Amino acid sequence: MIFTSDHGDMLGEMEFVELGSLSLRDWVALTGRERNLFGASTAGLAYRPKERHLVARDAERLVAAIGVTIATVEIAGNDPFEIVGIGSLVVHESARGTGIASELMRRLRPMLDPLGPDRAMLFCRPELMPIYARRDYRPIGASVEVDQPTGPIEMPIPAMWRPLRPCTWPSGRARLHGLPF
Repeated sequence: MIFTSDHGDMLGEMEFVELGSLSLRDWVALTGRERNLFGASTAGLAYRPKERHLVARDAERLVAAIGVTIATVEIAGNDPFEIVGIGSLVVHESARGTGIASELMRRLRPMLDPLGPDRAMLFCRPELMPIYARRDYRPIGASVEVDQPTGPIEMPIPAMWRPLRPCTWPSGRARLHGLPF
């Protein structure tokens, strides 16, 4: 699906396109040689691939991307449930500060509803939590354990969630089955 930006000069002639997985070439084009893209505390962590992406591109290249995947969470030993995991929000360094990340998040919402789960979840650096809160994401008050190749760890950055349909987030320690997103 292709959208043309409705923000005039702020985002120019940007197209927003839903894609499947991003290739390594796409990822390198977006990130360049940046180190610790998602913060030093998460450097070296393994992440699960995202099956779907919403990307922004101009006439020449991909400018930004955000990925989604379906994952399973278990809270304090209760029955597991599925969530839409949101991750890898990346904006090329030349386009940062243009509002493109906010536009991606706004346009992502209709893509989430048909996926099925009642909740969406993401991990973010603490200083970004107010930005996600403006998009109705709420902090998960407990720690979240995730898998890594060496075994389970407590995720070193906060997790947030938002309802996609009327629901709540259960209280207690969360266990994400598999790698973080």
